[in-house]
Amino acid sequence: MGALQQLSRHLRVPGWLLRRQPQLGAFHLPTEITYMISEHLTNTSLICLALTCRTLYTICFPRNPHLDATETKKLLLWLEKDISSFYFCHFCLKLHKWHRSWVKDIPYGSWDREELPCVEKIECSSIHFTSSCIIPYHIARLIMNRHFYGPSHGIPVYKIEGCSSGSGITSRVKESNSLKARIIGDKLLILSVRTATHSKGHSRVLREHIDILGSPVCCHLTLAEGYPDLAPVQLPELAKYKTAPKFFAHCNQSFGSCAFCLTDYAIDISWCGKAEGYAITVQIYQQIGGCRSPFDWSWTSMSSYDMKEEARSAHPLEYRPGIIRDMWNKANGVDSTTQSQWVELPGLDNHRAIMA
Repeated sequence: MGALQQLSRHLRVPGWLLRRQPQLGAFHLPTEITYMISEHLTNTSLICLALTCRTLYTICFPRNPHLDATETKKLLLWLEKDISSFYFCHFCLKLHKWHRSWVKDIPYGSWDREELPCVEKIECSSIHFTSSCIIPYHIARLIMNRHFYGPSHGIPVYKIEGCSSGSGITSRVKESNSLKARIIGDKLLILSVRTATHSKGHSRVLREHIDILGSPVCCHLTLAEGYPDLAPVQLPELAKYKTAPKFFAHCNQSFGSCAFCLTDYAIDISWCGKAEGYAITVQIYQQIGGCRSPFDWSWTSMSSYDMKEEARSAHPLEYRPGIIRDMWNKANGVDSTTQSQWVELPGLDNHRAIMA
C-alpha cells in the first residue's frame, strides 16, 4: 500500500488527492507531504502557495476560499511583489494595472482619466510640490515599488524631476521652479527650488505678487500672505517689513521647519541693486516616507489640510527642525547640522477645532 493510502487512514484526505497528480517539477516534495504542509498554512499563505503553479493550484487551492479584508490586503500585497505590471490600491483593495505611458505625464499630472482607477480618491490624495508638478499617491507608490521590488515594478525616481519658468504678463515678475528627487534610507525625499524676481526691479510689484500669488511650501506654510489665524501661514522671513519702504527684509540662508509635516526650508532674500531689485530663492526639503500607504502620517500630513493627527513637533528628537535638509545634504556627502526653528502655526488648534 502506498504512503498516501496509509496516510489517508489517519487523516481526512480528499478523494481528488488520491488520484494521480502531475509532477511538481523543481518542487520535488511528494504530493502527500505538500498536503500535510498545506494543513498548517493560513488561508492567505495557502492561496499564495496555490497560485505558484498549476500543479500546486490543483493540490492546494481551497474549495471555498474566504478572506476577510485584512487577509485580502495581505495577499494582494504579496502578489504585488511578484506581478510587476500591477500595483496595490488601498482605496478599493484591488490590484490595478499601471501604464508606462503615465511616466511622460508626471510633471503635470495630466493623465487620461479613463486610464485611472479610483479617480476621485486618487485626485484627493496628491501632493503639489511646485506649480507644475503634482504627484498622486499611486505614482509615488510605483516609484518606491521599483526601489523595493526591482526595475520592472515601477517608475524611475528621476522621472519626477524637472524645471519650469515663466513671467507674469501684467506683473512682469519672473519665476522659476526646479525639482529633484532621491530615495534615502528607503524614504522618498523631494527638493524643490523656487525663485522670484522682477524684470525691472520693482520691489512693490514683487511684494504684491508674492502676497497674492505666492505658491504653497506645504499645506501649512506658504509664500503668499496666507491666513495667520488658520493655515497656511506665510513664511516669517517674507512676512517681515511688508509696509516698510523696501518691502522686504534681507536674509541669507534663513532656515525654518513646518511644525506639522516633514518640511524644512532655506530662504534667501537678497538685494541685487536698483536695476534688478530683490531676488527671492526658497529651497524646500520634504520627506514623504516609503509611500506604503496613502493613510500613513508622512503622506497624509503633506497631502491634506486635516490636522487631526499628531504634529511633527511632538517628536523633536526623531523629526527635529532641519533634519530633512541634513538627510539630503548627507546623501551629497556633506555633513550638516541645520540650525532651523519651528515655524509657529497659531491656527493649528483652531483648525483642529473646526475639523473635529
